[in-house]
Amino acid sequence: MKKIFFLFFALSLFATAIYSQNASTYFPASTGYKWYFKNTPLDSNNNPINNLITYRIDSFATVQNYKGRLANFLLSKSNLVNFNQNAPYTDTNYINFTGTDAWTYLNLSMLPDTMLFLQDSGFVNWIKSFENWYSTFRFAQNVGSEYTIFSRDTSIYIDTLGMTVPLTLSLKAIRLNDQTVNTVYGNYLSKKFVSTFRVIYRPFPFINLTLYARPDTAWFASGIWLVKEHIPSSTFSLAAFSIPYTLKIPGTLTELAVPTSIKPVSSEIPQHYELEQNYPNPFNPVTNIRFKISNAGNTKITVFDLLGKEVGILVNQYLQAGAYEVNFNAANLTSGIYFYKLSSGNFTDLKRMILIK
Repeated sequence: MKKIFFLFFALSLFATAIYSQNASTYFPASTGYKWYFKNTPLDSNNNPINNLITYRIDSFATVQNYKGRLANFLLSKSNLVNFNQNAPYTDTNYINFTGTDAWTYLNLSMLPDTMLFLQDSGFVNWIKSFENWYSTFRFAQNVGSEYTIFSRDTSIYIDTLGMTVPLTLSLKAIRLNDQTVNTVYGNYLSKKFVSTFRVIYRPFPFINLTLYARPDTAWFASGIWLVKEHIPSSTFSLAAFSIPYTLKIPGTLTELAVPTSIKPVSSEIPQHYELEQNYPNPFNPVTNIRFKISNAGNTKITVFDLLGKEVGILVNQYLQAGAYEVNFNAANLTSGIYFYKLSSGNFTDLKRMILIK
């Protein structure tokens, strides 16, 4: 049993390796580019769990050779409470562009310590053999045509059953029709891929029973890279072995977010709620917004364009009573009139600001 659970854990890392017509045109041209993401957990029914939202920052660090390919290095720090959290970059992802394909590298260097309990060098080495470059996103692939990223067969002895179980692990992908994705920075016509990781039990030839399947959908915009990712909740089941075990695995919705900096500006407790006029105003491209809340509670500041479309969320968290200031960076927005709204408790107020570039 230890092996099959570890196999599920280790190989599911394929689905968490970051996603990526020349394929390189979908990636930023210069190092220093940063992505700001909001990660919303999804429950077993794929409903958002808004009180568990976290944030992630990715940074395009450098371009250099890695494991035989010229790679774009993406540093990442995740599980942030907000974008201002002082945290180091803890993960590195590697992306190579060759012609119309985007290759990603599966790094299993973190696995050895977790595999000590298996006491099976052959199985451990087989797991490690998956570490390699893979042609993950094929931008010239015909729409609707599935392709195989990898597929491998193995057998695992399950002591609970007293038998050897033949398994297939596969990762397959399909490119769907281009789709316009609405983000906080505007609408982007994006390439859309669905990649599905599967663990399949093969009790007899030509009979395949799926133990686990997770379809991940990712959208890529030209010059920006990943603009949205949807990983639905999934189920890992051992029912095919007559073992009454089912594991529900939460999903995640990843979307672009507007980076903001919120800070308290006074130690005094306000007597009333207040939303102040932004300053400077007009502005280009950064402005500051001060506000007061007289009671602790969930607080949200949202920015809308002249048509009422939401273009950014500056604050969306539980705050103690106090006076605060948040900055708004509109570098990715066009000149025009925008509105910002404060909602906290039963209080709501709206003000206008002008962006001039």
